Amino acid sequence: MTIFDIDKLKREAKENYEKAWRESKKYLDLKGRYYTLQKKGKGHPIQNFISQARSILIDLGFEELILPMFVEENEIYKQYGPEAALILDRLFYLAGLPRPDIGISDKKIEQIKQIIPKFDKVKELKQIFRDYKKGEIEADDLIEVFLETLEIQESQATRIIDEIFPELKQLKPLPTTLTLRSHTTALWFKILGVLSKKKQLPLQYYSVAKKFRREQKLDATHLYDSYTLSLVVMAEKISLEDCQSIASTVCEQLGFSESRTEIKKATSKYYAPQTEFEIFVQHPQTEEWIEIGDGGFYSPVSLAQYDIAYPVFNVGFGVERICMIKTGISDIRKLVYPYFYEDLSFTDEEIAGGLSYKFIPSTEKGVEIKDAIIREAMQHKEKASPVDLIVWQGTIKDHPIKVSLWEKDEGVKLLGPAALNKIWIKEGNILGFAPDKAPQGAYDTGKTYLEGIANEMAYNIEVLLDQNKEEFTHRVKMCYRASEINLEIDDIIMEYIHSAQNKIDVRGPVFINLSYEIMDEM
Repeated sequence: MTIFDIDKLKREAKENYEKAWRESKKYLDLKGRYYTLQKKGKGHPIQNFISQARSILIDLGFEELILPMFVEENEIYKQYGPEAALILDRLFYLAGLPRPDIGISDKKIEQIKQIIPKFDKVKELKQIFRDYKKGEIEADDLIEVFLETLEIQESQATRIIDEIFPELKQLKPLPTTLTLRSHTTALWFKILGVLSKKKQLPLQYYSVAKKFRREQKLDATHLYDSYTLSLVVMAEKISLEDCQSIASTVCEQLGFSESRTEIKKATSKYYAPQTEFEIFVQHPQTEEWIEIGDGGFYSPVSLAQYDIAYPVFNVGFGVERICMIKTGISDIRKLVYPYFYEDLSFTDEEIAGGLSYKFIPSTEKGVEIKDAIIREAMQHKEKASPVDLIVWQGTIKDHPIKVSLWEKDEGVKLLGPAALNKIWIKEGNILGFAPDKAPQGAYDTGKTYLEGIANEMAYNIEVLLDQNKEEFTHRVKMCYRASEINLEIDDIIMEYIHSAQNKIDVRGPVFINLSYEIMDEM
């Protein structure tokens, strides 16, 4: 079994990402036959429905088209007229990173030579950045171009970009007038304007397309993105009654024997007045009437902006809404993203896998400090106070320091009663107990209060020394929350614990006092 040492990998990546990345290959098996595909195939309910709907619409006489994803802002004005300003509020605008002008100064050349001592391809490097600026080199090809043109190693190319040219990392997105489609209507106008000049009437098309809405909140009925099953019919002669009949036929074919349409009181400006209608179907279990679609005649005023001289009927069905009715799932998040939102269930062992120390040292010296704190605390745990132990001294981040474990109050021990507690999982509850007092059958996570606190102290030393802070004290007295012993709980595990009304109880008198100070000399 291959199990990665996650804490070690994070620590190594923080210290030297390139080195950690190169060496990570050693954790993988490159040869051997260990795995065969399991018979676990299963379709997603939304894609299953889309597959079914495609066949139905083709049988009804509709041709499938793929609609563009991006819409220019001016298209919204052409379709909505004075209402466009309100519609634009719900759109996602696209932005891009401007490619910078990158100068190569003598200082930067000297920096490159510290990485590649015999570097002499300055002219070639300048040409690479010129081509990159002009868009002749794609960003994801830049490293490869460095390797081929400059004849250097991949690690060297990465260091040059990361350490010497911060311009590439400091770019800020610039907005454009290009938007993500918020409704398929935005595309049908433009497409029908072209096809009406190339195809004989009637035109009957459909598309299953994602739309994107900048919702003010994401909840059981709102997502940023969702599917629309959208149909259009352009004909020389077609009535509103025909349109409603087509909508009812589609509903019946999709499995809803009962449906009805209702004209909306307020009409969107891209529809003709009093022709926009909502489609309702009866829920098979609750018999409640639920809206699943919206349709109507496109406004002749909007059609004229695209030189379209014939009536156009459009109707769109909410795919997720239909699937929620068919599956009985009431939360759209659980339907679309079940791995995040479906009812959770975890074994005690799986819960243990969702626990980690939030702060861990990223250097070997930092790990030494963490280990020294644990070792000295265990060795002197029964020592009566007052006591002041130097648990580690040495140089870290070019600073000579000493790290101390202490207790000043008289008549107590160096460590509080809960300092040596371990973290256990029992029937979905996260609990803190001494090793000899754990509930029977509890799962040992292998994590302890002392180790969590020692990790956080070592991490703080690394961070604060970078800020030239000369001294620091870290004290944990009474523990009430997991964060006080540096314990981080995965969000999904936390959600499960709350939903199952389980508990996290790590309370206890820890009383650990740690400090460091920079010394004048060793």
